[in-house]
Amino acid sequence: MIRSTIITVLLTVVFFVIGLAFWAWSSPEIIETSPVGALNELNPALTILIEVLVMLMAFIFLSVTVINLRLMLTNIRAGWTEVIVVLIVMTIVASAMFGLFVGAATVVLSLGFVVYLYLLQD
Repeated sequence: MIRSTIITVLLTVVFFVIGLAFWAWSSPEIIETSPVGALNELNPALTILIEVLVMLMAFIFLSVTVINLRLMLTNIRAGWTEVIVVLIVMTIVASAMFGLFVGAATVVLSLGFVVYLYLLQD
């Protein structure tokens, strides 16, 4: 359980750092010379897709981390409250960093993972 929690924490941090890098590279002052600017020249939808997928992966690993930590610390399975709180926090973070469209796309894909978790219970 400890190894799993450490791995999910590290992967959460990795995806948050990638998201922060994309956010910083999207700054109007440096976008022309950044990797985001190069991606925008190729296809602007590619940048949005990468941003959505990075935030989705951050949500998945953060929610698994919360579930593992709750089980490890209290010996009680995490409830839906924890998963929904993580979903709301990730939606706010994605919307604040990348805009409303990326936030909405992230919440839709994240809801797919929440449905997967629900189906996994049965």
